[in-house]
Amino acid sequence: MLCEQGLNMFSVLKTSRVPKSFNVAVQQAGLDVSNYPSLILIGHGGNVMWRSLREHGLAGANPVDTFSLLQATQFIGEYMDDCPYEVLYPGDIPIPLQQLGALAGWHHPSPLGVGVSERFGPWFSYRVVMLVQAELAEEVTETGESPCAQCVDKPCVSTCPAQALSAAGSPNVSACVDYRLKSHSPCELSCLARLACPVGASYRYDDEQLHYFYRHSLASIKSYLAVS
Repeated sequence: MLCEQGLNMFSVLKTSRVPKSFNVAVQQAGLDVSNYPSLILIGHGGNVMWRSLREHGLAGANPVDTFSLLQATQFIGEYMDDCPYEVLYPGDIPIPLQQLGALAGWHHPSPLGVGVSERFGPWFSYRVVMLVQAELAEEVTETGESPCAQCVDKPCVSTCPAQALSAAGSPNVSACVDYRLKSHSPCELSCLARLACPVGASYRYDDEQLHYFYRHSLASIKSYLAVS
């Protein structure tokens, strides 16, 4: 069901072994993790989800979240007998998504500062994280060597016009943001470094999907800077 709608990344984790930062964030939100034995992590790789979403109709302030939550809750209803659950993401709780994704085997670290999937490269996103009151078997992805370890040329690093990336260190977030905020920046609604990544190139988002996500991220950056 989920995969047919493009939500083709799915993992189950035991809450007994999630990162401490996750427990802290959830507890600060007033939830008791011990009441939920399992965590479900849902994401999408490539552009099948975008096509499915368009077929359902783009509407509302954040149609991607609306669509993803609709599919996730229908999955709970149809396949888990309406098991009690709590949606953590999307939402206001600062969930450590990349830590959860690494634990689920979804990706490896990369110079881009986001994970790179062995299958999808950098072309995937987290869509839903939920706690469920059910004892589920863990379901994670088996991982091999990082694609970045096999990438000699590191085109993501050399292509970045902001010179914000390093093969050996973390991205210079300030340099990236400053460049994106420049007038007529080529990285306003895209990321040249991400586009240069050769891993999972066949799963690259089309321009409409790419611009949608980067427009939202840029709006979030501007909103954050306005109140800082």
